[in-house]
Amino acid sequence: MHIEKVLLENYRIFRNREIEFGNGINLVFGKNSSGKTSLLESIFFTFSGEILNDFNPINYESNSARVQINFLSNEVYNQITLILKSKENKVDKLLYLNEKRIETFKEIREKFLCPFLMNTFDISFMEPENKRNIIDRFLKISDKEYGNLYYNFKRALRQKSNLLKRKVLEDNSIIESLDNKIAEYSAEISYKRASILRSILEDLNIVCRKIWKNIEQVRIIFSVAYGENIQIDQNMLTKQQLKNHYLQAIKTYKREEIDKERVLISSNRDNFEFLVVMANKSYPIKNIFSQSQINMFTLIFFLSLIKKIRQIYGYYPVVLLDEPFVFLDQTNTEKIIKVLNNYPQVIITSNRDIEIIKNRIRL
Repeated sequence: MHIEKVLLENYRIFRNREIEFGNGINLVFGKNSSGKTSLLESIFFTFSGEILNDFNPINYESNSARVQINFLSNEVYNQITLILKSKENKVDKLLYLNEKRIETFKEIREKFLCPFLMNTFDISFMEPENKRNIIDRFLKISDKEYGNLYYNFKRALRQKSNLLKRKVLEDNSIIESLDNKIAEYSAEISYKRASILRSILEDLNIVCRKIWKNIEQVRIIFSVAYGENIQIDQNMLTKQQLKNHYLQAIKTYKREEIDKERVLISSNRDNFEFLVVMANKSYPIKNIFSQSQINMFTLIFFLSLIKKIRQIYGYYPVVLLDEPFVFLDQTNTEKIIKVLNNYPQVIITSNRDIEIIKNRIRL
């Protein structure tokens, strides 16, 4: 797939802007608050239906916005138009594919491969939420069932949260039913996350050994909510084992959930840590890597996921990278650019001009 043009009207900072993209790497550069992140998020939003932050996507001086994306897929030209309208405290979404109204983003996701985005917050790669977000974005692209699974999981969490806030009695049969659903959905989500991490571990090891000669091995420790740490190259719990763990943890923390009026046990507490083995000793990356090295490792991890998408579909997604070089020096920036030149289309943002990239757009 190749994105040719994006038109933004009253979308966040943009009043009326048309931006064209070419093959290979496209650099979008400009000062802070010039709209670089908003541009990438508008592309991701239009294809996935997901908005990545709580900011109103509609410009504060308007009550409606439009995003239009013209792109080529399987040598056929297509156009997606997303119209946003303010309505009380909500934003209504109208979606059109080739000027024909469609009801849901699911129709877009089933027909086209969604661009894969890594945003600025993912670069530091330290917080569990950021790590879960990257994996979940990947799974929603690579696994057609994951979107529905995740939606049902979130709905069950909302339902239980509402009951807890209303101080429903702890022996309520509705909560028991929701607990079973949350345990089942959480087990499936945790299993899929851990399985993907396991599948890319070999590629991570190959690349990391080339870059850091003193690294003997990269390991991944996966942590389930209030559970044991699992070294995924050696141990993998079954879905039933994971469900049993969640049911037991929910039972153990039931009183605390009631007191705090919120859900404490679910796959929303999943975490995974990367360890490197040097001189036969294991060290968490976050403890021994500099911010520049963490930035580099995060990009390697992200590119390993992109390779996996290509294995599944036979072709690459459009790659969206928000400020990927923020902590990298010129040498490492050039190394990553050399790798990215192998991908059909990459859209990168930066607060500085990078002259070795041919296609450059200033905001």
